[in-house]
Amino acid sequence: MKKKMDEKKKKIIYIGVIILLIMLILLVWFYWFLTNKELKVKTQAINNSNETIESVLEDKTFDEQKSILLELLDGEISNYKNTCVDSENEECKNVEEKLAKLESLKEKVNSLESAEEVSNVSVKISDYLNSLKPVDVEEETESSSSSSSSNKGNSSSSSSSSSYAPSGSIESILNSAKLNPTKTGYPTLDNYATSVLNSVTNDSMSTYEKVKAVYDWIINNMNYQLGFVIGEEIDNLINQYGFYEKDAVEVFLATNGFGTHRGSCDNYSAMFVVLTRRIGLESYPISAITNTGGGHTTVNIKINGKWYNFDPQREDNSLKNGKITYLAFGEDDNDSKPYTYVNRNNDVASFHGFQKQPESNYLKATITIGGKSYTLKTAVSSYTYIAPEMIEINYAQTPNVVIKVDASEKVKYATTSHSYPTANFVWNIEGTIDKTGEIMINQSVSYIKYEIIHLEDDLGRGLNLIVKVNYRDPSKPFTIDYQGGDATYNDYVYLSVAKRDAVGDVSFSYKVIETNDPKGADGIVFTEEKYSTYTVKVSNLDRTKYYYVVEITGVDEAGNVAKDTARIEVKS
Repeated sequence: MKKKMDEKKKKIIYIGVIILLIMLILLVWFYWFLTNKELKVKTQAINNSNETIESVLEDKTFDEQKSILLELLDGEISNYKNTCVDSENEECKNVEEKLAKLESLKEKVNSLESAEEVSNVSVKISDYLNSLKPVDVEEETESSSSSSSSNKGNSSSSSSSSSYAPSGSIESILNSAKLNPTKTGYPTLDNYATSVLNSVTNDSMSTYEKVKAVYDWIINNMNYQLGFVIGEEIDNLINQYGFYEKDAVEVFLATNGFGTHRGSCDNYSAMFVVLTRRIGLESYPISAITNTGGGHTTVNIKINGKWYNFDPQREDNSLKNGKITYLAFGEDDNDSKPYTYVNRNNDVASFHGFQKQPESNYLKATITIGGKSYTLKTAVSSYTYIAPEMIEINYAQTPNVVIKVDASEKVKYATTSHSYPTANFVWNIEGTIDKTGEIMINQSVSYIKYEIIHLEDDLGRGLNLIVKVNYRDPSKPFTIDYQGGDATYNDYVYLSVAKRDAVGDVSFSYKVIETNDPKGADGIVFTEEKYSTYTVKVSNLDRTKYYYVVEITGVDEAGNVAKDTARIEVKS
């Protein structure tokens, strides 16, 4: 009996201890609930998009603000860690990068030392959390319709629109920008930009939505490939369209990117600059050095006196196969980036927003030869213009050809003649013209030549005019003359032929009319040389044993025909 009573007492004590522990746990939980109730309510409101981070933080102490931000970030980190373990969930793409960004934001919150610093960090957190939220299509469509009816310029019609835009967020910053839409003035590039903007934007979209749309377009349509710049094309853009040098480079890079859908960071940035300037923003291509020492180009946009960084190529490299999270969309100067700017002030100063250079920056000259005048101008060290037509000059009547020059500056000049158009010479300066003067060329034989006139001023700007001139005597008949061949080789020979007094260019044909070679005339091969109309290579010969008589026929542009023959053999 006593034993049963002892067991009953032990059971009562055991139950009592359990009840006391439960009560203690409930008391602790109740205390925690009371002290943290407001924090939980506020962070939950943020997560449900009932309130903005800015409104939640309002009127809170500095410590409370930090706690709210940390609670918010911890929740996101926990969510990704719990959801993305061995998961194929769409939201788990690039999870490591998302977690690194969230941890980085936590470090910034922990390092805060005053309430004044909270605002900037809370905006960054808001922007990033917005980028992670899936878009509710029905809710967005309803919002778009309501907004467009009340404020056409800021309606939400883009699928990338965020749930809220707190004051100081990149969305509100972009929407507050004063716009001044500008084209480049280069038709090919402006047509590309118009096509893209028409496909992804419309008048009902806000500035933020338009910028985001073109940012997305570049990422989704470009593939990375090392780029290049062609100096001659840059010079042509400068001289024909009036661009400054940096602007001409950007025009070239953007045009190449739109045309090929391939390029490096230079192309991505140039394209984004062109599109955002068409939207009306003050954007600039900015040079940078990566943390590993490599070169990079990004885009800075100046809004209300402050700089914001947009880097579609960096976004493309890290997120090409996943959801765009806009890590490089609207960074400010306080954000840590994988590079440092080289010299933004210099980059900004050298880029002129596709404005044209003043005429005073150019060397200009009008050159008159054979009754034809050509006006050229250049702002670069060398610009070459090849005249589209051929000039005919009667050398018998005017053996001393006068070339007249009217230049905007005092210039030095040099001239030369060549059988094909080239200006790649080391010029031996012949004289000086003080804005207006004459150059004399002596020509005493009938020949087609390219006359090259070189002008340069004291600033190093150079002009080359290349004119094809047919020097001939109209009173004489058209003739051709075999000038001899190279006897060095046994199995082939070069034949040189001269024309006299032809009208325009001469086309030549060749055939073997006599030979003692057993393979006969059909075995001989004629090849016109690349660099001269009047040279032919005759191959498949054995001049040590046989001879060959070649008939040469020339026909000028007026249809006049002239012939000559050449005997090819090795004489003992």
